[in-house]
Amino acid sequence: MNFSYQDALAYYGISGAHPGSLSLTKRILQQEIVFPNMRILDAGCGTGQTSSYIAKTYPSKVYAIDSHAEMIQRSKHRFSKERLPISLYHASMENMPFRSSTFDLVLAESSTAFTNIPRTVSEYYRVLKENGVLITIDMTAEPNLSPDARHKIKQFYGVNAVLTEKEWIHTFKRAGFHTVKTLKAATIFDELATPHHSEANPEGSNKSAPSHPAADLMLTMHHKLSMQYGSSLGYRVFRITK
Repeated sequence: MNFSYQDALAYYGISGAHPGSLSLTKRILQQEIVFPNMRILDAGCGTGQTSSYIAKTYPSKVYAIDSHAEMIQRSKHRFSKERLPISLYHASMENMPFRSSTFDLVLAESSTAFTNIPRTVSEYYRVLKENGVLITIDMTAEPNLSPDARHKIKQFYGVNAVLTEKEWIHTFKRAGFHTVKTLKAATIFDELATPHHSEANPEGSNKSAPSHPAADLMLTMHHKLSMQYGSSLGYRVFRITK
């Protein structure tokens, strides 16, 4: 079985591996109006760090979904330990087990790019209520990313595409979303230069896990790619309205 970058994150239980970590998520959510009984979906919840934070901070109904079995187990353990009433689903984001028009807010942190992007974005649109909000944080190709670099990144992360900002926006609008706003744009080097930078939050990590050669290799390769393409690969934070 091939060992992926996501497998490595799951093995060590690394939380907040998306750019900006949980601190960025907190700043984004502070700008949103979260009302009582609001239905929020953490799409690609990983170890459940963000879902947990939302459930403990806002008077909302939190749902979490992930397709990775180990991530689901880590989220389940976290929610049980913290006694949080979060509805957890082990399912594909391309075919989510929710009725149409269920959620007021969908949050996807570095998860959409690891799926069939057009299909997942269409699912976001389907499960959101009218005027619902989608917030995504995802890997983005800068204009100077070469075809060779794009190919290497796709191979390593096992993704179908590395989209530019314009391509992301086109994908959202093609799915039916009417308003797309870029809240933040940064390269990897920009992010590394920020004082609050944290590539991966060790909170919740499995410190007792024995070293795993395949997992260590994937994390090392991830770091090398980040350094090699730090000026031509970045991320965007999008706020999209249905």
